[in-house]
Amino acid sequence: MKKPILLIGIFLTIAAIAIVYATQSKTSLNPVPVIKPVPGTGGKGNVEFEWKLANPYLLQQDGLGDAYLDLRVTGKTLSDVQRKALNLVLVIDRSGSMADENKLEQVKQASVAILDQMNAGDRLAVVIYDDTVQTILPSTPVENAGRIRELLYRLTPGGSTNLCGGLQQGFEEVRKNLRQDSVNRVVLLSDGLANVGIIDPEQIAAVAKNIRERSISISTMGVGIDYNENLMANIADNSGGNYYYISRDVNMADIFRREWNLMQSVVANNAVATFDLARNVEVVDVAGFQWNVEKQKLRIQLPDIYSGETKRVLVHLRAPASVKTAVNLGTGEFSCTDISSGKPRLIVQTFSPSIQVIEDQRVVQSNFDRNVQAKVASIQASKTMEEAYKKWEEGDSLTAQRLANDANENLKSLGYVENKAQLKRYEGFALSLAEPAAQASEQKKDILKKQKAADRQVEQSSPQ
Repeated sequence: MKKPILLIGIFLTIAAIAIVYATQSKTSLNPVPVIKPVPGTGGKGNVEFEWKLANPYLLQQDGLGDAYLDLRVTGKTLSDVQRKALNLVLVIDRSGSMADENKLEQVKQASVAILDQMNAGDRLAVVIYDDTVQTILPSTPVENAGRIRELLYRLTPGGSTNLCGGLQQGFEEVRKNLRQDSVNRVVLLSDGLANVGIIDPEQIAAVAKNIRERSISISTMGVGIDYNENLMANIADNSGGNYYYISRDVNMADIFRREWNLMQSVVANNAVATFDLARNVEVVDVAGFQWNVEKQKLRIQLPDIYSGETKRVLVHLRAPASVKTAVNLGTGEFSCTDISSGKPRLIVQTFSPSIQVIEDQRVVQSNFDRNVQAKVASIQASKTMEEAYKKWEEGDSLTAQRLANDANENLKSLGYVENKAQLKRYEGFALSLAEPAAQASEQKKDILKKQKAADRQVEQSSPQ
C-alpha cells in the first residue's frame, strides 16, 4: 500500500516541476515590456518647455554610447493676441546686381506691402547700402506713409555690397527706440556676397550675435541665385530671427506678409538653453541651432518663440556606457523673456536627464521613442544631404549623387511616417546633381537653394 502511494507522490512532484518549468519557459519567451520614458515638462506664462530622451536605456559597451536629448519649446496658441508695436528697420541691398531680374523693383513693392500694414503707433527706418551705407529714413512713427512710399519707389541700383555696414546701421536705428514690450527687428534683404567692409562670415555672425544680446532680432531674405545662403542663414540664427530664400516663383510681398504675421505673434524672445554636462559626457552635435561648449557647459541659442509654433532641439550626446548604472547626463536650464502679456517677464525652467546603462539589448530596442527616433533619422538624412550639396558646389557631382542617394535610401528603409514629406522632396533630387555646379542651369541652382532652406526647417522643427 505504501509503494503505490509513494509512486503517486513522485509522479505528482515531477508533474509540479514540469508545470513550473513550462511556465518559466513560456514567460522567458514573452516579449520584453516597453518602459515608457517619463518626459520632463513645464509651462510658465505662454511658453511650454519639454524634454525627453530617445531612449531611457543605453546598451552597455566599452567607452561611450550615443544618447539623444530632445528639447521642445512651444509658444501657446493665443486666440486674442494683442497687436504689438513695431520698431522696424528695412536694410535694403541696392548694389548693381539688384537691377537684374527686376529684383530691386520686387523689393520696393514688398517693402510697400509691409508699410501698408503699419500704423501710426509703429516706427520704421530704411537703410540702403551698396559700397556705401545711407539712412534714407531715420526711425520715425509711420504717420506719413505716402512720403515713405515715395522714398522707397525712388531707390535705384548702385555699386558693390557693404552688407555688414548696412546691418550695423540698421541696428543703430532700432536701438534708438528700443522697447522691451515691442517687436524690435531688422529685416535684411540682399542678393549677393559681402564684398566691401567686413566680409568675414564669422565676424558678421558675431555682429548678429551682439545685436541679439540687445533684444533685437534680424530676419534675412536672400533674393536671386547668387547670394550666400549660409551667411544669410547664420545671421538669422545668431540673432534669433527668420531666414527666407526668395526664389523666382515666390512673390516677395507674400514673404513680407508672412514675416509681418510672425512678428505680430511673438510670444517670447532671448531664448537660451544651457546644459552643464556631467563628467565624461560629450556633445557631438546640436542640429540646426547656434551652440558652443565652454568648460563643460553647453549653450544653445534659440530663435524668437511664436504663438502656436514648436521649436525642437535635438542634442546628440555621448555618455559613459561601460558600467551598468544610472548615468546623470547633466543639469540644464531653459530661459526666455515672455512678452505676450504686455509686461515682459523672465521665465526659467530647469531639467536634469539621466540614462540607465544595461546589458539587455532587447530592453534597449523595445524602449526607443518612435517620434524622437524619426527626428534623429530626419536630421541624419539632412546632414548627409548637406554634405552632398557641398560636394556638388565643389564640382564633385559623382560623390554628391552618391551621398544624396544614401540619404534617400537610408531614410526610406526606416519607414517612419513622420519623414514622408522629407522623402518626397528627396525623390529624384540626386538626378539634379548630375551636372557640376559650374555648368548647372539657373533652374537647378534654384532647386538646390530650395532644398537647403527646407532642410534647415527640418533641423529646427518636427520631421516634415
